[in-house]
Amino acid sequence: MVVFDWKHSGHRSPVSSKPQLVFCEARVDNRVALAARFALGSEVKDSELILCAYQEFGTDCARHILGDFAFAIWDPSKRCIFAARDIMGCQPAYYCCRSSQFVVAESIDRLLTAPGVPREPDEAFIAASLSYGFAHPERTSFEHVRKIPPGHSLLVNEDSAKVEPYWRPEQIGTRKWSSHEDCLDEFRHLLRQAVKDRLPQSGRTGVHVSGGLDCSSLAILAAKELQAASQRPPVALSWYPPAHPQNTDFERGEYARIESVCTSAGVDPVYTVQSKQNIVDVLNRDNMVRPICNASYNEWLVQKEAADRGVTTILSGFGGDEAASFNGRGYFQRLALSGRWLRLSGFTEARGMKKLRFCAGNLLSGLQNLLMSDRMLKEYEDCVFGLDVPMWRGMCRALLTPLGISGRVKLTHDQQALADQTVPYLNKEFGSRVEPLPPIPRIRLTNDQVTRCQMLRWSPITARIESWAADGALHGIKYTYPLMDRRVVEFALSLPGHVFRSRDWNRLFFRQAMEPILPPSVCWETSKDDPARSTPLISSLTDAYVDIGRQLKNASISPVKASYLDLDRLICDLSPKALQSRTRLGRLIGAMEFLGTETINGHRSAA
Repeated sequence: MVVFDWKHSGHRSPVSSKPQLVFCEARVDNRVALAARFALGSEVKDSELILCAYQEFGTDCARHILGDFAFAIWDPSKRCIFAARDIMGCQPAYYCCRSSQFVVAESIDRLLTAPGVPREPDEAFIAASLSYGFAHPERTSFEHVRKIPPGHSLLVNEDSAKVEPYWRPEQIGTRKWSSHEDCLDEFRHLLRQAVKDRLPQSGRTGVHVSGGLDCSSLAILAAKELQAASQRPPVALSWYPPAHPQNTDFERGEYARIESVCTSAGVDPVYTVQSKQNIVDVLNRDNMVRPICNASYNEWLVQKEAADRGVTTILSGFGGDEAASFNGRGYFQRLALSGRWLRLSGFTEARGMKKLRFCAGNLLSGLQNLLMSDRMLKEYEDCVFGLDVPMWRGMCRALLTPLGISGRVKLTHDQQALADQTVPYLNKEFGSRVEPLPPIPRIRLTNDQVTRCQMLRWSPITARIESWAADGALHGIKYTYPLMDRRVVEFALSLPGHVFRSRDWNRLFFRQAMEPILPPSVCWETSKDDPARSTPLISSLTDAYVDIGRQLKNASISPVKASYLDLDRLICDLSPKALQSRTRLGRLIGAMEFLGTETINGHRSAA
């Protein structure tokens, strides 16, 4: 963390006008090329390379740096601070720019320890967080705490702070290769390099293993790189509990894939047991300061196992779906909208659908995504995918949304019961007083290239990275994401849309690239369902919520949190009977994470 006071900035450089690096959390992957350019030795520090890049390229310097980074540079000659964050936000960066003070830190809790940083809540952000699944590229739960968005820079002087993008995925053009095999070979080389660059110089390496495409690939590649360097094999960390004799045939298949990956990597899996107590442990925090993400409950267990085994770096496969292992979303709509019906109809046989219906459905989907506002599209998706409303009724409700009369298209009793479970737990006074921030922009399925670019900017991705970084720091663990490496991402963006889908397969390119590496049962598995993991998690959540609900009936709650929540309805919905009949947990989980167990009876967590 760095606290910078404009009134006393002169003491930082009384005689020199050279730029100074005042904050740096970075791993530079193109250090050899940069060191050669700046005529520096091989032992040069990453921070020195970043400073040299600024001196050479000015505010364009972030474009020339590969790796995970967040940094801030004080330039006395221009009396400004320049800061930047890597393209996928793998290194978090928070700041407060207020009055004569600028503070930057790697986490919210660190930033709030600085003198003069107010803890005033951002009520519009909180209202949005409680109203719908929400994350924001810049805003946080605190009015004066902001994030540098991924792929953006920040220029601060005494009068203003300006955030601008330095990386735009839309600018990546499509490439051509002499053969498809050459393309696959180049990708494998880039991914191996991305894995190698992220292996720690000290401490053990951890990898996620689930039997899925992304993390399985990284686990095996990391094991091979470590073996080649004569280092200890990675610790294979799983969100799954140990196998049980009562597992279903499908669940036994999940474990078989995990075991096959670990056999290929030459490691034994470390399974984790989900429990009611673990849920309580995760909730025992101020979520405004250290946010919980949808994977925190499983990853908290993994972090404890990793720390016990001396792991300092975890290589995660998270982020692959948005680029390298993209499934081709938007490709069918692009074919339909561009009139390539004959090619589109060729995909129907493997899906067991009639050609006309398949083509017309994708044309309608493309037009919806092209013409509807975010608000209308959200209403449609919430109805059709969330409430099981027929497409035509969902369309009617969406079209009536701008007029405020969507409710005239009535729901059935079962659909209304589902809709009731999605009502936010907002305190009525708070809900009427504060307008929430707009929902996350919808992913537009009009064109696979557009879809990829929007998915890479999707703020929940960054929210998980930031949550894992904060929790990992408590265990001395850093997270790295080889599939979010800039070289890998830009390569994936340069691929034409047709390589991701065939008549029989989605995520085709990644499957073909990893075929020489992965066990066939993993490489060509199509299901992403994981009941062996998710069932114990849901059961543990429910058990924990019942206990917390009982405590809340006689507890004193933090007045700040209580003023935002409808506690009476929340407590009622935490009863065993209400939880047993509930099929939609999203709003309930959001409210519980915001409330946290640390606020009950005034007990605060040491974490």
